[in-house]
This record gives sequence, C-alpha cells and structure tokens, in this order.
Amino acid sequence: MKINKLKLMFAVSGIFIFFNSCSEDDGAAEIFEEINATLPSSIVLKNIPAGTFTMGGATVQNDAPEVSITLTAFKISEKEITNQDYINFLNGAYSHGWITVSAKQVSDPCGTYTEKMVIGGGNAPNAGEIFLQLGETGGCTSGGEAEHINNKSWISFNASSNIFELIDLTKADWPVNWVKWYGAYAFVKYYNVSLPTEAQWEYAAKGGQQLAYPTNDGTLDLTKANYNGDKPGIYNPNGHALAVGSYPENPYGLYDMAGNVWEWCQDYYSESFYTNGTTDPVNASAGTNNKRVRRGGSWNYHASTLLTYARASDFEHRGNNHFGFRIVLSLIHISEPTRLGMISYAVFCLK
Repeated sequence: MKINKLKLMFAVSGIFIFFNSCSEDDGAAEIFEEINATLPSSIVLKNIPAGTFTMGGATVQNDAPEVSITLTAFKISEKEITNQDYINFLNGAYSHGWITVSAKQVSDPCGTYTEKMVIGGGNAPNAGEIFLQLGETGGCTSGGEAEHINNKSWISFNASSNIFELIDLTKADWPVNWVKWYGAYAFVKYYNVSLPTEAQWEYAAKGGQQLAYPTNDGTLDLTKANYNGDKPGIYNPNGHALAVGSYPENPYGLYDMAGNVWEWCQDYYSESFYTNGTTDPVNASAGTNNKRVRRGGSWNYHASTLLTYARASDFEHRGNNHFGFRIVLSLIHISEPTRLGMISYAVFCLK
C-alpha cells in the first residue's frame, strides 16, 4: 500500500484522529470511496506561512467584525482551477463511477433550456447532487439580460467515447465555471485535498500585509483584476472570465484572488461565527440558512465585493457562469455535528 493512501483512526473519548495525506474538511461523517488520485502538475501550490492576522472589516452587511485569528501553515493553489484541470478530474471520476451525465431542464429570467448536468453517482461524495452544469448559453442576469456567450461552459461530454472534452482549446486555462459547491467538493475529495476555509482564504488574500484588495499592492483598478467597475448593478454585455493569471499576483504569489470568478470555500456562512483569538476556525455547522461561503468577487461584480474581507454565500446547489474555486493542503482541527453526536477530528500529513 502506498503511504499516501494510508489512513489510521483512533477514537479516545469522542476524539477522532485521522492520519492521511494532507487534507481536511467537514466530511468525516460521509461514507464514500477514496480515490487518492495524484494532483495534476498543472496545479501549482504556494506555501503560506503560519501567522496571526486581523480578519474582517467594514462591510455593507456588517457581517465581518474585526477579530484576531491564528492559522497553521498551509499551501494554496496559485491560480483558480481551470477548465482543463476540471476535465482531468471529470474523466477520472467518470472512470471510477463517481459521476453520470443527464439532461435536465433549467430556467432563468431569459428562458427555459434543456442542458446536460454532471451528477454525482456511485460512491462519490454527495451522490445524486449536480456537480456541474454544462451550460450552453452565456447565462442571464437577474434582470433578464443575456450575458456574453463566452460565459458558457467550455466543457462538453462526448457520449460516443464517454469522454469529457474542451469545446475550445483556447479556453483550457480559463477558470472552470458553472460549478456547484458539490462539484468543487468532489474535486478536492478526489485528489485528497481541500477547499480553503474562509479564514485561510482571507489570510492568503491579504498577502501577509493586511491588504484591502487582494492585488499586487492592495489597491484596485481595471489593470489589476477582472471585475465590473465601482458601481453595483451595472449590466456589462461584454463581460466574462479570462485566463487565470491574466493580472499581477498578490504578495503571496496568488493570482485572481480579486475578481474573475467567485471562489467556493469550505465553511458554512454565519454572520456571527468568528470570535477574537481563535486558531484555525472553520464553520462546519449548516445553521439556519444552509449556505456555503464564496469569496473574491467576479468579472460581473463591483469593487466592494473584491475587498479581502468582503463576504458572500450561496446554496450548495447553486453555481453559474461566475462560480469557481481553488484548493488547499493543510493541517486543521474541526468539530462537527454527526449522527453520532459532536465529533472532533484532526488531519495530519503523512509524507
């Protein structure tokens, strides 16, 4: 047995300790097949040092109080997961029986369509949930305006060969879009990595310098990020995501933490979760709204949503033309409610 497939578990007074290959999240109660696939070399990870920082700031929702948070060192992907990265996952997952493809009817303010969906199956986490919509339109605003066709999903499924393919080779390094939280989570479980916790995301975004915006110098203009200007609610018929890494990196060497696509995080959203002086916080309790955190803003959102401390959330089954993600490797301690009661567990890296 290869060492990166080794998992040991000890239970002492309700404390579970897992030893595995550098992953963490709130999935301890799940039963699913572990694949432990090798992370593609195209996904480059940056080292983020341990440290204490001020999380939060003044937001419109008043949901980000300033608190002191300490984090263990971790690694985070320097870029958002791309179409090609996700295609690699889909083809592997399909071969392991983790996913199926089925046509479903969907509606938005622009109309009703029948589009193919990638759905969890077999022994995949969250089997039965939609992971990815293979959107053939560019999407639609809440006001009913059609969005640019470059916002379509650039991933297709060839039913003759049972292979996921790229529709346009020039879009290989664009961020995957139309991905639900379930689809981002399945990706990280397949490679035995994790989604960033919200605290990890913000810490990395601030670049070790308490930056206001996660750009190269903490300021924002259209030469530093792909976003939709300073005013909310402006329809941009020409807007769309761009190739990852198209703008300067932040001080930690991370690209597109501001704009391009929203990035799913591990945590459930709560206005009052964070408290001063905590270490490695992660909200594993669904609460009343049952929404997951997303961070960073996107190509069609205004400047204030790109602030390093700006918070947003959405349901796990949501995911449209401006939703994506990046990944982390780390050590963290998590407590979560399960059918067995409250279980605490720790994940340690074995090399």
